[in-house]
Amino acid sequence: MGCVERRVLSISAARFADSLGGGMAYFTLPILIGAIAHSSMPVDTLSGIVISTWGLLATIFQPVAGKVIERKAHPKWFLFSSLFLTAILVMLYTRVRSVEELVVLRALLGIVESFLMVSSLTLLMHFAGRKKGESFGIYNTFTDLGFSASPVLAGTLIAMGIDVVFYISALLVLVSAIAVAIFVEDAGDVSVRGRSGGILDLGRETVPVLLSLSAAVALMSSIVPLENSFMERLSITPFEFGLSFTLYLTTRTVFNTFAGRITDRKGAKRVYFLSSILLSFTALLFLVRSFPVFLAVRFIQGFVVALVYTSSAVYVAERSGLSYAMSMSVLSSVITAGLTLGPLVAGFLSGYLGFEIAYILFSAMVATPIFYEMLKEGTKKKGLPAPELVVLP
Repeated sequence: MGCVERRVLSISAARFADSLGGGMAYFTLPILIGAIAHSSMPVDTLSGIVISTWGLLATIFQPVAGKVIERKAHPKWFLFSSLFLTAILVMLYTRVRSVEELVVLRALLGIVESFLMVSSLTLLMHFAGRKKGESFGIYNTFTDLGFSASPVLAGTLIAMGIDVVFYISALLVLVSAIAVAIFVEDAGDVSVRGRSGGILDLGRETVPVLLSLSAAVALMSSIVPLENSFMERLSITPFEFGLSFTLYLTTRTVFNTFAGRITDRKGAKRVYFLSSILLSFTALLFLVRSFPVFLAVRFIQGFVVALVYTSSAVYVAERSGLSYAMSMSVLSSVITAGLTLGPLVAGFLSGYLGFEIAYILFSAMVATPIFYEMLKEGTKKKGLPAPELVVLP
């Protein structure tokens, strides 16, 4: 295995521990909220607010993190520092006594983990060389493995007390920080071919992919919050719904590296366009009231989402016109925006307008920017004026 692959593996393996620990804390949060909530507001609503607070702050601060890392360089230092601070903040979950304190803590985690996500992706792309797709696939495999195992470990430890889960979570994140300090090399200057700039300097050709990607993430993050609606429509139990989630996540984890190789061979743009259109189609299949169909869709989505995530990362890294630090901050910000908006939009649409409306809208939001870009490219090849988006005053 070559030098670049060893560096990628060291970053990915280091992130495995904190994805396991962070996942444990994430899945235990609703239980903590239920224990400390003293409000007339439903616990589910409080959970949505608390969890979305992290996503909102992470979305806002990731471009800031990208610019800071670009200017200061040495992303390894930012990765180690953010992991160390995250370990401390996760441990503070054991001291929270009110929902208000928890919201503040989640906000701080959103800011700190902005630097965590951007610095790790910056290092990854810096060392990936020409194998960006495969490198991103390996990275996703390790982080997905950690996140996949976290609910089982959290469920086992919670019998010993909720604080035990958070202490172990903090310890795992600290292990990740130590692994980064010992095994991960620094990239030094993270600019690429002298590129620099902010969000306003983002290449226009990446905008449709970023819009589509945010909608794709929103689509996938909407499924668990609508668990009750899925169970009612399909006449299934929580166990069967959990089985479908495990099937999706396992398939995605296994396919991540292969998805990266496909991206490197076929080209990030081609792979993203095709996989996003396929994902859009699978959203419409949620309207079919059949559990076997639902299981098949979740299995297919495991493969398709691996392609979507990997190809979009490579495409943005190569086409954004920005440094790796800034391009990865934009990518990560778009993903967290989707994670934040997905449950909120789906919950509102499903609750007030109907379950079907939510997934028809998500399907359109994923596919429309890509079809627009394909139409624009087709007209250019024929020598016709490119279509323009019309914005009404």
